[in-house]
Amino acid sequence: MTTQAPPQQLDQATGLPAHEQPTARIEPGTDEPIVDSLPLLDHRSRSRAIRPRLAPRGRYLALADGEDMRLIRLETNITHLGRGLTSDLRFEHQHVSRTHALVVRHGRVVRVLDNRSTAGTYVNGRRVVATNIQDGDVIRVGPIVMQYMEIK
Repeated sequence: MTTQAPPQQLDQATGLPAHEQPTARIEPGTDEPIVDSLPLLDHRSRSRAIRPRLAPRGRYLALADGEDMRLIRLETNITHLGRGLTSDLRFEHQHVSRTHALVVRHGRVVRVLDNRSTAGTYVNGRRVVATNIQDGDVIRVGPIVMQYMEIK
């Protein structure tokens, strides 16, 4: 007894069987920047946030929620930004990689390093792999927007 495969159904647009159809391109995410990013911090990170008028001298990342701005101090030489549980500054957003980026202090120089993230790391609107940052620079980790600040 011989068996036959069922007849193949052809796509009307291309005239090809289903298994020979071209795969649709995956377009990169077009996430709009989230300027009000303070609510996306996890509880542990949010508990470290202080109001700007209470901040002692130092280096900070500023996050906003409408008119309310809070600062998170860069306490160590290396600060991990991401969605993972081991991140020093943890964001609860699906387009932030688990280990998205690093903020590294080396003497007087502060750098942002992308850690092979999917959504990218941006400084002042430009995608970066690694770059020095200065007071007032805007950092975007995926769609999350924050500002680097030095209080002197």
